[in-house]
Amino acid sequence: MMRIFLLILLLILSVSSCSTPKTEIEVAPIVTQPEIPLKIEPINLDFKYNEDLNKVWSNYFTEDFTDSRAIVIYVVTNRNLKQGNTLGCSDDYFGVNTDKVVRNIACKINVPKNHTTGEIQIASDNRQSSHDYFKVLSIKSFDQTAMIETLKKSQRLPLVFVHGFNVKFQEAIFRASQIAYDLKYQGPIILFSWPAGSGDGFLDDKLVNRTYKNNSQTAKDSILVFKDLMDTFYKMNLKVNLIVHSMGHQVVLPALNQWATAKSNGLDRKIINELILNAPDFEINQFDRVAENLKTISNRVTLYCSFNDSAMVASEVMNKNKRLGGCAQVEAIDTINVSLIDAPTMGVVGLGHGYYSSRPLLTDFFQVLLGIDAEKRLFIRKSEPNSTEKYYLRP
Repeated sequence: MMRIFLLILLLILSVSSCSTPKTEIEVAPIVTQPEIPLKIEPINLDFKYNEDLNKVWSNYFTEDFTDSRAIVIYVVTNRNLKQGNTLGCSDDYFGVNTDKVVRNIACKINVPKNHTTGEIQIASDNRQSSHDYFKVLSIKSFDQTAMIETLKKSQRLPLVFVHGFNVKFQEAIFRASQIAYDLKYQGPIILFSWPAGSGDGFLDDKLVNRTYKNNSQTAKDSILVFKDLMDTFYKMNLKVNLIVHSMGHQVVLPALNQWATAKSNGLDRKIINELILNAPDFEINQFDRVAENLKTISNRVTLYCSFNDSAMVASEVMNKNKRLGGCAQVEAIDTINVSLIDAPTMGVVGLGHGYYSSRPLLTDFFQVLLGIDAEKRLFIRKSEPNSTEKYYLRP
């Protein structure tokens, strides 16, 4: 019996020793791949600036000037009415004498897409092609407050244009519209038309000296009118760009000087953004006395002058003093000599005086109105030290 018991015990032990022992599961270690550094392309500043500028330009240039266009010219004038109280946008309605009444009208002008830059071809009747000829389309009368409220609604800076010597009413309106179109100007256009031009007599156009004296007197008579206009702009919180030509400076510069002097203690903002002076028929010594006030009320003053301006030579003989349009060095003002620019078909033929409406000048105006510094603008080079100007405009 004992024997059988021992055999059973041995059998149990042998079976127990043959069972599979428990083993732990081995986990393979996680092998991490080495990091591959990302390639970062260097920033291309040209692409960045182009992208930024494209956004700006798409918002800035909202008005299209690639086709013929109707442009509204807001006119402020102290010219005399020739037909009672009848208003119109031609020389048939406004003359060359001073009126005590200042009138505000809006002339809608067709500017043809096919016109040569700086040139004006006027339709003899309104049936002629709108793509080839300048035309008057309509007229509307305003009071000054209503006109300025209309201007403010655009939320853009108006461009004020003041013409020069011997410019009649219709020419002034068409010139303002041509400049606006060729500049692709995005804001409203204001023309201040003072009583310039020769009389209607047969010989009046030939008597240049008499016309000059008469225009010089009407310019003086218009100073307070322009001063009041600038004061109205200021009171109604309207800042402007201002372009002046030739004898128009005899209206504008004294007016601005008087206005700035009157506001010297209470001026809380500048009234002019860009002040652009073209071929100023204005005494150099007198300009030195007003320049500081011009800088006080303007963000920037740019002066264009020329050694080749025969009209300036004639004015110097008549006035017996040096004229600013013949070039002079003025501190803190961008004086640009345009003698290298030849525009014999512009303005007064052959006098080198009408360059302000030519392609080279308009190209520079465009950049000025965008706020670009002179050194960074196209076709500008510095003059030699101690020159009568700071810069030359290259042809």
